[in-house]
Amino acid sequence: MLKKEKMISSKNIYSGKILDVYVDKVLTPDNKETTRELIRHCLASCILAITDNDEVIVEKQYRYPYDDFLIELPAGKCDKNEDPKQTAIRELKEETGYVAGNIEYLGKIYPSCAYTDEIIYCYLATNLKKEKSHLDEGEFLEVDKVRLDELLELVKQGKIYDAKTLTSILFYINKYKLK
Repeated sequence: MLKKEKMISSKNIYSGKILDVYVDKVLTPDNKETTRELIRHCLASCILAITDNDEVIVEKQYRYPYDDFLIELPAGKCDKNEDPKQTAIRELKEETGYVAGNIEYLGKIYPSCAYTDEIIYCYLATNLKKEKSHLDEGEFLEVDKVRLDELLELVKQGKIYDAKTLTSILFYINKYKLK
């Protein structure tokens, strides 16, 4: 039978704009005391936006931790007390200028379950209409459209590294393409 660890104490060692870092003392199922380092992160949403021509809206942006340009789906963090679906609608418009006539929940992911409580909610956006984007200050990205089959080829070639993008594609294929 699986057993939970019990938190003994928790110490916040850093509070930032999008995350807080904690060191927790825990009691393991075999009654041993140990520590867990963890990042508390706000909720986020990811959007797989597909045009009527089977084109996926993608972004290419520089990611500092990897010193690399990544191909990703639009995504962003939830504002305090914001519903993840509303975040998806807002972020799609802000980052790409697209407004969805239909938005559907695909699933949620724990992108790095060993050291963070981050949850990303994944959505499918269809019936898209192009308007003007409104990037946040300090946000620099290129928006492009890639045919769904081309995006799948990029996945097969190992050119997509982003977990939320890969998982959203998998959710979509599982729900709509494997029937």
